[in-house]
This record gives sequence, C-alpha cells and structure tokens, in this order.
Amino acid sequence: MSSVWTTGRLAELVGAVCEGPTDRIIQGVAPLDRATSSDVSFCRGGRWLKALSGTQAGAVLLDDGDAPEGVVVLRHKDPRYAYAITAQALVPLLWPAPGVHPLACVDETARVDGATVGAFAVVEAGAVVAPGAWIMAHAYIGTNVSVGARCRVMPHAVVMSDCTIGDRVWLQPGAVIGADGFGHVPGPNGVLRVPQLGVAVLEDDVEVGANACVDRAALYETRIGRGSRLDNLVQVAHGVQMGAHCLLAAFAGVAGGARLGNGVVMAGRTAVVDGIEVGDGAVFAGLASASKNVPAGRTIGGSPARGYRQWLREVAALRSLPEMIRTVNRLEKAWDVKFGEKQ
Repeated sequence: MSSVWTTGRLAELVGAVCEGPTDRIIQGVAPLDRATSSDVSFCRGGRWLKALSGTQAGAVLLDDGDAPEGVVVLRHKDPRYAYAITAQALVPLLWPAPGVHPLACVDETARVDGATVGAFAVVEAGAVVAPGAWIMAHAYIGTNVSVGARCRVMPHAVVMSDCTIGDRVWLQPGAVIGADGFGHVPGPNGVLRVPQLGVAVLEDDVEVGANACVDRAALYETRIGRGSRLDNLVQVAHGVQMGAHCLLAAFAGVAGGARLGNGVVMAGRTAVVDGIEVGDGAVFAGLASASKNVPAGRTIGGSPARGYRQWLREVAALRSLPEMIRTVNRLEKAWDVKFGEKQ
C-alpha cells in the first residue's frame, strides 16, 4: 500500500466522512494552534473550540461544528479515538532489527532468538524472550521470566524472577514487575518479614507506566487482565486480581488481595482497600477511596467512597456551609435581642 496519506485515505482508515477534497496530502499530526496545511489535528469541543476557529491545519477530525474555510473536516463521532489511529499510521514506531548488543549481559541459558536486546540490558538464566520483543538499554529480565512477542521493555524497567509478561506488553521506564509485596508482621522481637513466594502475571496488551509497580503475590499470583493500562506511579499490591481493560490513572493504589472486574476506571489518587471487590465497569472519581465492595457499574466519589451523586450533593452543601453558619448566628442574635439571653 502507498505510504502517501491523503484525506480520503485517512477517512477510510478511521471510518470518518470526508467533508472537502479527498486528495489533500497529509504528512504529520499537530495541535490545532500549531498545525500546518500538511498536518491533521482533532477537536472535541470545550477549550479546543477557540483554537479550532484559527487553525491552519490541512484536516481536522471533528464530531460537531465547522472548521475554518479551506480546512478539510473528517467527521467522526469520537475524534480522539480516530486521532489515535491516525497518529499511529502517520508516525509509526520504528522497531529495531533483532539482535543482542555486544554490551548486553545475556545468560547462556536464556533464549532471546529473534528478539532485540539493547546495551547494558540484563537477561538472567532461564529467561525466555519471544521473537520480536524489544528489551531496551538498561532493562532487567530476571531468572525464568517469560516475555511475550512484540513486548517493549523500556530503560530501567524491571521484571523480577519467575514472572510472566504476555504479548505486546509495554513497560515504561522504571516500571517494576514482581517486586516483593509489602508482607510484614509485628512480633515479640520486632517486625518479621513474610516471604513473598508468588509471581506477577501481565496478560496480553497491558501497559504499565513509568515508575509504576505490580508486586508479586505472597503465595499464588498477582494478575493484570488483558488490555489494562496503568498510568505512571500506580501501585498494585500483592495478590491483586485485575480484570480486562481496566484504566488506572496516576497515584491510584490497589491494596493486597483486592479484586477488580473488567473495565474498571480509577481516576487519579484513588484507592481500593485490601480484600475489596470492585464490580465490572465501576468508576472511581478523583480521590475516591473504597473501603467496602463496589457494585458493578457504579460511579463513586469521596473518601470513604459513596455514590457519586450523593458525594456531589455533600460537596455542594459544604460550599454553602459558611453562609448557613452566618445565617444561624444572625438568627441567634435576633432571638437574644427580642427575648433576652438564653437560660
């Protein structure tokens, strides 16, 4: 297929309707306020609308409204989703050829045939790195680890011994998979360490952000379900079972033994207490902390978490509390003036 992308080809790729010339050549992607006539951008309303009115882009992915004259509109119900597909097509990731860098340290019992291993990366004994995987410089793959095809393990990411990484998993810089869980018991002679004898398993298409951690289980396994995405600085503790396609934003934390269903969304700085069960499709608003089970499909907010609408009502009531206090004080003073001091 031709490497030249036109507005018509892009519309066909993402399932958009092309409103304007279909033969305009698009070579790159850019924000609305920086795009040129050879770039495509996207707009999804709100603060983007101001930038849309003055954009110089050659084409814009847009769900509603109009672009300036001369800009081709690629009409799509979800411009951001369509943009993700478009950007991957226009700016593809350059995957390196297979091979082991002379400065890498690969144990003689490890299997890395068909994979790429960068400088100063370490692959320990018994590890298996599938063909097409990319272990970047300074990454660490522990003993008996299994790394799937087309994985990308970025600099200073760590996969500790006996853990399993599925196909097409991305570990961002500094991610740690399979570190010991926080198992410690106070005793008569101080704190006793509980051996963490389990493993961590990441299913296919998982992505773990920079400096995020997925701890190994104390006895069996910690599991991250297929297609789930963990943002930077997320903590998943020992023994957690997470379903498919979950999204956890930065600073989210899931304590040991918790169970998350499929499609759970946790906004920034949210938390799940140990042993809690969260149903499919539950949504945590920012700062929500669940200390009891969360039913499937429920949106929660606050700490301790409660129903999202209830939490919003409480927040609104708190905002009016100062005026309510002033009103009560005025009424008390009026009462005292009229009826004298209270007995």
